[in-house]
Amino acid sequence: MSINIRFTDSDWERIARDWNAWWAGELERPLVVLETVDPVEADWSQFSKYGLDTPVEQILDNWERILEAAHWLGDAYPKWWVNYGPGVMAAFLGSRVSWTPDTTWFWPLEGAESLADIHLRYDPDNPWLRRVRETTQQAVERWGDQVLVGITDIGGNLDILASLRGSEKLLLDLMDAPEEVERLVGEITPLWLRYYDEFYAITSAVGRGNACWGPCWSPGKGYMLQCDFSYMISPRMFKRFVMPDLVACCEHLDYAFYHLDGKGEIPHLDHLLSIERLRGIQWQPGDGQPLADGWLPLLKRIRDGGKLCQVYVDCKGAFTIQKELGGKGFLFYIVNESLTPEEGAAFLKELHGNKL
Repeated sequence: MSINIRFTDSDWERIARDWNAWWAGELERPLVVLETVDPVEADWSQFSKYGLDTPVEQILDNWERILEAAHWLGDAYPKWWVNYGPGVMAAFLGSRVSWTPDTTWFWPLEGAESLADIHLRYDPDNPWLRRVRETTQQAVERWGDQVLVGITDIGGNLDILASLRGSEKLLLDLMDAPEEVERLVGEITPLWLRYYDEFYAITSAVGRGNACWGPCWSPGKGYMLQCDFSYMISPRMFKRFVMPDLVACCEHLDYAFYHLDGKGEIPHLDHLLSIERLRGIQWQPGDGQPLADGWLPLLKRIRDGGKLCQVYVDCKGAFTIQKELGGKGFLFYIVNESLTPEEGAAFLKELHGNKL
């Protein structure tokens, strides 16, 4: 089925050229992802809203309207990712799923009184795994090489375990049963890699590269890794319970990024910078905090640590970061702006100057 996308083969060639140069440290300017969408009547909700019975075609029909109304400016590209909620791997492992207008919730496993009662295994017939797989496959078949289908939000290791156990209980488990926590995160990592490879095999088949829930494009295996739960733990616990998983994932991936989510995760930055195969850090200050241009010392620390850096900024913030720190090695995702395509093009021309 053909989709009316404002993006040509030469545009895709430009995306591959410039993003590859950025990954290699050879692009002298920042990457800028700027997306605008014409007014369109559509539902932007996470797909868990539709449960397991709504035909996938109905979900794709809705999002096709949004895709056809979109403009991809700068280093943006046509992307649609399979959004069944943050950390949907918990559902693959038996967590009950519920939807609210704000997010998707994954509930603790029933009948598991302690961590010792939890044993994780791959179930190819899990209904949520089958649903995510089916949605991914049908999107790829429907849009072919016109839209890059991004891999679903699998989740971070302790985030997934917190869904299966409950966050408060897991915090106590870290103190009372650390060996059991270690056992379970050791079971989560190989399962995570198996799910990733399963989805990657589907999405990469069209030859347009790779994407996930984050904005990064990569020519091969890439992902935005995370552990939002680590906001609540010490660097010592992060080193013991999270770092082995991240190192294993980075060894498996060629273009790994990490989602640094809020001030509570900053104490873990030195551990993250020590992971040689981790390519970059996404800094997300969190609700109620200034956008990324209000954190210049932190951004400098990331870049001085040898990592690429992706941030969410408005147009003014992009200019600020470029002026104070230079644009090389940064990826600006533009937010909080209502720009027409023409206004967006003018902004990009001013930001890049003669570096296009």
